Amino acid sequence: MRWSSPRVCAGGNGQRFRGSEAGVELLRLACGCCLWAWSVCAWAFALTDVSGNLGYTFRALDNTGQEDTVSNQLQGGLNLKGYLGRPWLATADTGLRFTWDKSEFEGSSSNESSILTGNLNLSILPRSRTPFLLTYQASDSRVDLVARSSPLNTLGSTEFRTSRLSLKQSFYTQKGHRFQLRYDRNDWEQQQPGGENYRDQLFGVEADLKMPKQTLIAKSSIQSSERSVIDQKTDTFILNVDHFYFPNRALRLDTMFNIYNSDYESKQPLNSTNQPDSDTDLTQLSSFVFWRPLDRPLTLSGGVRFYGLQADTVGNEVELTNFSATGGMFYQYTRNLRFDANVDVLSSDNGDGADFISRGRAGALYQSDIRPLWSGFNYQWYTQGTASARDAPQRQDQSFLLKLGHDIQRLWVIGRRSNIRLSLSQTVSGDEQMGDVETSVQRLDNSGSLSWDASSPEATSFLQVTLSDGRSFGDQEGNQQFVNFQIQRTRYLDRLSNLTGNLTIQYVSQDFNRQGVNDRVTGTGQLNYTHSAVFGVPRLRFLSDLRLSRTDVSGNMDRLEWENRLDYTIGLTRLRMSWRYFDLTGGGGEDQSFSLIYFQVNRLF
Repeated sequence: MRWSSPRVCAGGNGQRFRGSEAGVELLRLACGCCLWAWSVCAWAFALTDVSGNLGYTFRALDNTGQEDTVSNQLQGGLNLKGYLGRPWLATADTGLRFTWDKSEFEGSSSNESSILTGNLNLSILPRSRTPFLLTYQASDSRVDLVARSSPLNTLGSTEFRTSRLSLKQSFYTQKGHRFQLRYDRNDWEQQQPGGENYRDQLFGVEADLKMPKQTLIAKSSIQSSERSVIDQKTDTFILNVDHFYFPNRALRLDTMFNIYNSDYESKQPLNSTNQPDSDTDLTQLSSFVFWRPLDRPLTLSGGVRFYGLQADTVGNEVELTNFSATGGMFYQYTRNLRFDANVDVLSSDNGDGADFISRGRAGALYQSDIRPLWSGFNYQWYTQGTASARDAPQRQDQSFLLKLGHDIQRLWVIGRRSNIRLSLSQTVSGDEQMGDVETSVQRLDNSGSLSWDASSPEATSFLQVTLSDGRSFGDQEGNQQFVNFQIQRTRYLDRLSNLTGNLTIQYVSQDFNRQGVNDRVTGTGQLNYTHSAVFGVPRLRFLSDLRLSRTDVSGNMDRLEWENRLDYTIGLTRLRMSWRYFDLTGGGGEDQSFSLIYFQVNRLF
C-alpha cells in the first residue's frame, strides 16, 4: 500500500533530495570560507622560523650562621619569525618568555613570584626608502607569597607591569640622505595600592645629510617624564647638530652645536620646606680643526669652544659663561728627534666676576737607535725636556723638566721552544718649579724584569720577576719599591684533559716625606682542571676551578672560591650541575662561608 501513491513517494523523495543538496551546499560554503580564511592568513603571515626553550633550575644555598635557602625556577620562551604578505612588504618577529620562581627558607615561609614578558617587532617596507619599524615590549609580574628578600630570587617581591612602545619612520633619498621620526613611550606601574607609576614619552627627529666632502647630522628630541608618588614631572628638550668638513685627506673641521633645556617640577611630602623645582638651560658651540698630512713631518690642531649655563634650583640662580681656545703642534724633525707644543686659554664669567687662565707647554724628545752591544745585548738611550707656564688669578708658575734614561735588553733562545728575556732600565729626572710656589724635586728610577717561557706538546710554562725602585730627593722626599712574581704552567694530561695553575705575589713598599713605611703584600693563585669527555662520554665536560687571594693590609678581605661543574650537551638539550664554595675572611666584619648547589636543564627547539 505504501508504494501505491506515486505522488507521495515522489514528493517525499524530492524533499529529501532537496534537503540533502542544501546541506552539501552549506558544507561547501563552510569549507570554502575556511579555505579562504586559511589562504588569507597564510598569505598575510608566513612563518620562517620557530624557536624557543624550556628549562628548570634548582639552587640551594648553605650559608654559615644563617638559614639555608632553596630555589626552584621554571623558564620558558617562544620566538616566531616571519613576514606579512611578502618579505618585501613587512617582516615580523615576536617572543614570549615566562619565569616562575619559588624560594623556601629553612624552617620558615617562602617566596613565590612569576614574570611574563613579550615583545613584538614589526618592520614595514624594510628594504624600501621609507621603512617603518614598530617595537613593543610588555611584562607582568605576580608575587603570591612574600616572606623576605632571597639571594636566589632575582624576580623581586613587588608586582609590577611594564610596557615599551617604539615607533620609527625613516626616509632615504636617492643621494643617501636619511631622515627619521621617532616616538618612544615607557610605562612602569606597581600593582599595589599607593604604588609607584612612571611614564616616559619622547618625540624625536633626526637628519643625516651626506654631501661631497662634508656630513651634517642633526638630532632633536622632546621628552616628558612623570612619577606619581611625588608628583614629579620633567620636561627636556635636546638639540644636537654635528658638522664634519673634510676638503682633502690632510684637513678636517669638526663643528658641534648643543642646546639642552630641562624643566623639573615636584611636590615633596609635607615635612619638606623646599620645593626642588629647577630650570636648566645649557648652550654649547665648539669647532676644532685638524691638519695631518701623511707626507709631512708637521701636524697642527686647534679649536674654540663656547659654553653657557643658566640654572635656577630652589631659588638659587647660577649663570656661567666660558670661552676657551686651544692649539697644538707636533713636528717630527728626524727619525730620532721630535718637538711638540700646545697652548690653552680660558675665559670664565660666573656673573660676579671674570677669570682668565692661560697655559702653555713646549717639549722635545730625542730617542737613539737600538744599538747592539756585546754578547747579544741591545742598548738604547733617550732624553726629554719640557717647559711649561701657567697664568691664573690665584697662581702663576713656571716649571722645567729634564729627563735622561737608558735601557738594556737581552734575549736568549734555548732550543726551539724556550727563551729568556732580560730588561733593565734607569731614569734620572729633575723638576724645577718657580713662581708663587717654588719646589725642586729630583728623582731616580730603576727597574728590571726577567722572564722565561717554554712550550712543548706536553706543557707550557711561563715565569716572570719584575723589580722597580723609585726615589725622590729635594723638597719632596720619598721612595717606593715594587716586586712582582708570576708563574704559570699548563700541563696537558691527555688530548681530553689539562691542568693549569698560576701564582702571583706582589710586594709594595712606600714612604712619602718620611711619614712612615707602608708595606703591602698581596697574593693570588688559581688551579684549574678541565676534562672534555668524562667517563668517555662525548660532550660531558668537567671543570674544577680553585681560586685564592690573600693580602696583609688591614681591612682587606681574603677570599677562597672553589667551583666544580659538569656540563652536558646532547642534541638540543643542555644540562649543568655545579657546586661552589666561598670562604671570606677579614674585611672588618665577621668571617663568612657558604656553598651553592646549582642544577639546570634547558631544552631548545
